[in-house]
Amino acid sequence: MNYVVDRCLHDERKGFCEQKMKKGQRVGRWEIISDEPMQGDGERKWLCRCQCGTQRGVLERSLRHETSLSCGCLRREKISGHVLTGKTFQDLTVLRKATNQRRNGGVWWTCRCSCGAECDVPGTLLVTGRKTHCGCKSRREKSFTDISGQKFHRLLALHPTDKRSRQGSVIWHCRCECGNELDVSYNDLLYTNLQSCGCQKKEHNQVLQEHLTHIAGTSLDILKSQKVPTNNTTGTKGVYFVRGKWLAKIVFQKKAYYLGYYDRQEDAVEARRDAEETINLGTIEHYNRWQARAAVDPEWAEANPIEIIVQKSMDKGLVIQFLPAI
Repeated sequence: MNYVVDRCLHDERKGFCEQKMKKGQRVGRWEIISDEPMQGDGERKWLCRCQCGTQRGVLERSLRHETSLSCGCLRREKISGHVLTGKTFQDLTVLRKATNQRRNGGVWWTCRCSCGAECDVPGTLLVTGRKTHCGCKSRREKSFTDISGQKFHRLLALHPTDKRSRQGSVIWHCRCECGNELDVSYNDLLYTNLQSCGCQKKEHNQVLQEHLTHIAGTSLDILKSQKVPTNNTTGTKGVYFVRGKWLAKIVFQKKAYYLGYYDRQEDAVEARRDAEETINLGTIEHYNRWQARAAVDPEWAEANPIEIIVQKSMDKGLVIQFLPAI
């Protein structure tokens, strides 16, 4: 009998995985609210609304295999309903609900580790087994790892110090190829993309300065680029889906200008493109005019460098002033 039931459930799940996703379809607490999937970085996402009101893009494979059933509210409700006081999770024994409850991470619990130390841990990490000690085991393991004389990109590990990082990682005194000496954590040396004391980035920026055209605190090459970042899921540069609304913004001279929140994606895209024409194309055209005059009158060009002033008007639009007037 159990075999027949299991087989029926398997066939039902298989049929669901093979059917085409569509608007109005429900998976757990999710309801698909978009007509077509969003094009992301190689994986299809569907815009969904959770029963609690949260909207976000959810991977199609997560919906098909039911690995995502809510925005996280379902898990938080389950955890908050558990009374963990007195329970043991490997080296951690739950003493009480933590006094200092964080905004994120559900309910936090004060625990005592087998080493005697106390720490606050989210209930989700305890129940799922992702947190089993206060960090003492990691510290003991790392303290015995000798990396003296090993090289990590441009950094040479000289000797350990008595200092520890916030995560308990040993801080090592290192020497960079440029001669600078600095302290770096064991974790940063082994698991991050840290490659130097900062000299490599300075060299890279210097090379970019030689190859890119910069005017008035911005790069002309970046303004001309229409490339959409790989982590963009809307398909339009400068348009994001935030808290149920479409946000449009543009970055110019290392400053972000927010163009407003919109109910429809098309309106946000239009606002972003209007800003591009006003700022990006306007800057390129002004530079071309300035360069043409500078070619015939170098003294004028030296006395009249390009200056671009961006301000927000009363109606939250952008007002651009290009100097010198040509």
